[in-house]
Amino acid sequence: MVSVINSIQDYLDLIDIWRVKNPNTKSYTWSQNSPLIFCRLDYWLISNNLHDLTTSTDIIPAIKTDHSAISLELNNNDNQIKGPGLWKMNCALLEDDRYVDDVKSKIPVWLAEGYKDLSDNRNIWDWLKYNIRAHAIQHSKRRAKERNKKENYLQEEYSKVKIEFKKDPMQQP
Repeated sequence: MVSVINSIQDYLDLIDIWRVKNPNTKSYTWSQNSPLIFCRLDYWLISNNLHDLTTSTDIIPAIKTDHSAISLELNNNDNQIKGPGLWKMNCALLEDDRYVDDVKSKIPVWLAEGYKDLSDNRNIWDWLKYNIRAHAIQHSKRRAKERNKKENYLQEEYSKVKIEFKKDPMQQP
C-alpha cells in the first residue's frame, strides 16, 4: 500500500507537506489507549507547486475522534483588494431572540431617521433593509468572536491535557 501511495505521489508531484516542514519532529495523528499505540496515519499531500505558499502546518488535537487534525496555512501571493462580496441574510438569526428583540427596538429609530431625509416609501424601505443588513453583520461578527474565543479556550485546554497524557499515559486524571 505504501508503494502505491509513493508512486502516486511521484506521478502527481505531491509532497507530504507536514513532513517537509517538520522533518525531525515526532508527532502522531492517531492514538489508542489500550494497548497504548501512537501512529501517524494521516497525511496532507499537496502539489509541490504549493510548497512555497505554505506558511505553517501543524498536527492539532481534534475533539470526538481518535485522529488528530492536520492544519495547513497557505499564503496568497495575490495582493488584490477584494470587495465585501454578496451578502445573504442568515435566517438562523431569526431564531436568536436577542437579535430579533434588538431589531424590533431599532426599527422605529431607523424609520425616524429615514423620514427626515427620504420622502419616497421605496427609499425608506431600502434604508430599513440597509440598517437591518448592517446590524445583522455586526451581530453575527460579535457572536462569531464569542464562539471562536470559547472554542479556542476549549482547544487550548484539550491540547494541554493531551500533552500531559502523552508525557505519562498511565497516569489517571
